Amino acid sequence: MRRFLKYMLCMWALMAIGSLSAAAYRVAEIPHVQQQNRLRYVSNPDGILSAEAVARIDAVCDSLRAQRVAEVAVVAVREIASEDVFSFAIELFSTWGVGRADGNNGLGILLVESAREIRFVTGDGLEGILPDALSKRIQMQVMLPAFREGDYSAGMVAGVEAVASILQGGEPLPEESDVVDVWLLLLFVVVLSLGCLVLVWYFASRCPHCGRPKLKFVAQRFVKDTLLYSLYEQTFRCGHCGASVKRAKKVYKQQHGGSNGSAGGPFIGGFGGGRGFGGGGSFGGGFGGGHFGGGGAGSRW
Repeated sequence: MRRFLKYMLCMWALMAIGSLSAAAYRVAEIPHVQQQNRLRYVSNPDGILSAEAVARIDAVCDSLRAQRVAEVAVVAVREIASEDVFSFAIELFSTWGVGRADGNNGLGILLVESAREIRFVTGDGLEGILPDALSKRIQMQVMLPAFREGDYSAGMVAGVEAVASILQGGEPLPEESDVVDVWLLLLFVVVLSLGCLVLVWYFASRCPHCGRPKLKFVAQRFVKDTLLYSLYEQTFRCGHCGASVKRAKKVYKQQHGGSNGSAGGPFIGGFGGGRGFGGGGSFGGGFGGGHFGGGGAGSRW
């Protein structure tokens, strides 16, 4: 009997330890890293994201905040104590007050590994520049391919950088139908160009006597020189009927002037290491008091 009781106690202890290790987060239990350090924007208590990814995302988010473009918070956890990731994200980032109170320019990004879901929630001030459809495209085109491979760090960094580029005035991601349209347009241009080249060749080599495209260049003779052009006489012979065909060719004289202007190369920028509000040290931060409504998007992989 004692052995049985000891066995049961051990089993209960193991079950208790397992339940603690697999505990799902409530909103109040997720570390609010911004309050601890104003240069931190990524809460990563389960180590889902690498240290390098966290540092990069922190730098991007701090740059956006220093420029007063947006306040962004990123959370990556294994499990939450809710089946509704969207409602959880709204409550979490509203509780933290992500975004400026006067502009409501907050963006919250929540990754829940067990649910295999990524969720964006946006404040009213960002919905014009980062609408729900665009948030969805960023997730589907930029983040989910890496998430499906288990590389959460690469997917999250790529997604945050895509968001930052758009918020700073970059071009939005094209819709999938737009990508198809672009390729069709390029194919049309290539086919049209090849068709024009074939037509030019056909008419240039077409014999006026037999109509076959069999003319071949034989010789060229200089005729005269003018102020605008030099005139030559070219002789062609048809490989089908043997007829000799003569054509005039003008070579126009052009003077190519140089240009002193120069075009600047493309701007290649990065996100500099930002400063926390208040300057000086890196501790004692907090977001600006924004709140969230129903804006945003979510995707699963």
